[in-house]
Amino acid sequence: MQDGYAKLNEQINKLSAETAVAPFNFPSDPKKCGVRWMYDRCLRNLLVHLYEWQVLMRVFVQNIREGNPRDFLPDEYRKNYHEMDKMIVEKHQDTGLEEAESLLAKTHQEMLSLADTFSDEELFSRGVYKCTYTTTMAAYFESVTTSPYSQAVKLLKTHQKNLNT
Repeated sequence: MQDGYAKLNEQINKLSAETAVAPFNFPSDPKKCGVRWMYDRCLRNLLVHLYEWQVLMRVFVQNIREGNPRDFLPDEYRKNYHEMDKMIVEKHQDTGLEEAESLLAKTHQEMLSLADTFSDEELFSRGVYKCTYTTTMAAYFESVTTSPYSQAVKLLKTHQKNLNT
């Protein structure tokens, strides 16, 4: 998690001030930029997207710890989480870039701390928590940190390249 976050911040720091606030110009084909990111139109959107998915993880773990395990995604979005992604972007239209960076920094630290509260067995064994179904808790952490950080770095590199050509 920490390496992915460091690489993401490294890529963000490579962006000029103009590039950091410039709208993304990706092809309309979601396969080229990833379906998960199709509502993200700028760096701020990308960061609040990461933040909100980490908030979901925090709530997921909190529900487990309180003895009230639920599915990771809220009921209304379970069958179509792209609607949730769209809602996230709409919710954060007034969030500034600096605030988005701060929000993500906070939840990233929370993810590190939360992961440390699990034993290796709880993190890496299947079936420890019924609400994780056939996967592991570690896979859930990876799905809201390491994997999207890597995807975000690729998107930002493409964004920078598109603006420089």
